[in-house]
Amino acid sequence: MAGLFLWLIPTLFAVIGLIIGLVKGFTRVQTWAGEYVVSAMLTIAIGAILNASGASPTVGGIVIIVCAVVFMLGCMGLSKLFQRIIRRSMEKRDEEMRKYGGVGVINRLWGGLVLAIKGFTIAMLIIVPVYIVLDLAHVESLQNSMAGMYGGGFWRGIKGVAFDFIVIGVMNIAIRHGFSNGISSSFWSLIVFGLAIGAGFMSYHLVFNSGLFASANAALGEVVLGWFGGVNLPGEMQLDGIAASIAKWMITAGLFLLLLIVVMLISFFVSRVLSFARLGSAFYVADGISGAIVMFIIFVGILLFLGYLVQPIADLDFMQPFTSYFNVSTVAKYFYQQNLLSSMGVPALIPLRDWLS
Repeated sequence: MAGLFLWLIPTLFAVIGLIIGLVKGFTRVQTWAGEYVVSAMLTIAIGAILNASGASPTVGGIVIIVCAVVFMLGCMGLSKLFQRIIRRSMEKRDEEMRKYGGVGVINRLWGGLVLAIKGFTIAMLIIVPVYIVLDLAHVESLQNSMAGMYGGGFWRGIKGVAFDFIVIGVMNIAIRHGFSNGISSSFWSLIVFGLAIGAGFMSYHLVFNSGLFASANAALGEVVLGWFGGVNLPGEMQLDGIAASIAKWMITAGLFLLLLIVVMLISFFVSRVLSFARLGSAFYVADGISGAIVMFIIFVGILLFLGYLVQPIADLDFMQPFTSYFNVSTVAKYFYQQNLLSSMGVPALIPLRDWLS
């Protein structure tokens, strides 16, 4: 049953996508899934060539990252170009009062293919991570019931490229999200986050250290003390001291809430200004490209750093269930077993192997 879901659900999603795509046509569908799948397959193929050629981890890792970006951008550009050509051809036929003919057929068929890939991809992005978690969880009852599926050829094929597609997917999201939001929006989000944290520290300092709210603290402390009535505390615990502390924290929370509202109002207006600024094509493109570059560097850096931390223990026994997913990897291995940072000689930050071996 588990194996049936693995191929039946994606197939069902693909059929639904095919039908919807045939109805809508290529010019009216989102093409991100096809671009992602094609660019990922091309990147994995380059990785296989690098494996066969015996390229060093440093060279291989750099080439793979560059190829992933080039193939992503290339597929995005070609897809948008193809949509534009078909759309203009159809608009020209509308102006000339002619039937769409072959262009209309291509538009429908290509739309069906693109949405079929999209449906299949979405289903696999939902199902495969769940199966990976269940595999790594080592729950005996689940392993026994799903042993046939995990031992089958279909899963072994998916297992070999699962993390390749995940790593490339993260790169894809970073580029798309960075371009759509732009560096200005991302940078402003960081500023807002910093202002919110600063509001918390300011509230605490004003209430606990500055003495500015001393009279308010004393007055509210008396009120809080009255809430306790005639409660007797054990030992040396002083009820008035506890009431004073509660009062301070209540004032701190209220002050923080007020400052946070101010921060949110400023954030709202500045965000609107940035949105209006991005309506200009020149600013939109420059801001989007900068955002894509920065977001890509951040996401790839995080992946490399995580792999760099656990790479020293990749060959230990308890890591083998996870490491087995990278045995035939051609992309993700440069983030884990043959981590690019480790191959470039970055020294280990923590002696993780010594602690766990």
